[in-house]
Amino acid sequence: MAKTKVEDSKDRKKELKEREKVKKEQEARLKKRLKAEKKKIDRIVSFPFKSLFFIGSVSGIVYCIYNHFGEGNTILASLLKGFLLFVLVYFGLGLLLLLWFFVLAKIRQKEAEEKRRYEEELARERERAALEGKLERELLLKQAQEKREEELRKLRESIGNENEIPRANTE
Repeated sequence: MAKTKVEDSKDRKKELKEREKVKKEQEARLKKRLKAEKKKIDRIVSFPFKSLFFIGSVSGIVYCIYNHFGEGNTILASLLKGFLLFVLVYFGLGLLLLLWFFVLAKIRQKEAEEKRRYEEELARERERAALEGKLERELLLKQAQEKREEELRKLRESIGNENEIPRANTE
């Protein structure tokens, strides 16, 4: 018996170690997934800013090169004009994107509000149908009880007063 207790405790310790190992592996996988999701969200958030910067930079550099070599302006004037174009493109497109996202958010908000209203109306309709079904069942039950009472009364009349059937409780 002593051996079985020792073996049982060893088996339990092994089982506990295995459970802890599995739990640690699950936590590690969860942390890895969370880290990947965080990176994905960071990339999504930074994408518009990186894109704006890239587009503004390319347009400013191309205009600066064109202005210096094509029109023959000095390098400082070309750089200044290129920088101004970069600023205009960066903030202009940024403002347009901001307005676009604002309009898109309003549209989605209206759709969500309409969906919520529709679901509330559907819930009210279901509740009304359930209530009507309940009332209809109660009406059918009441009619069935009245019909039963009527049949019992007719049966009593046909048998006569000698073998009276006790009246059933209708409540």
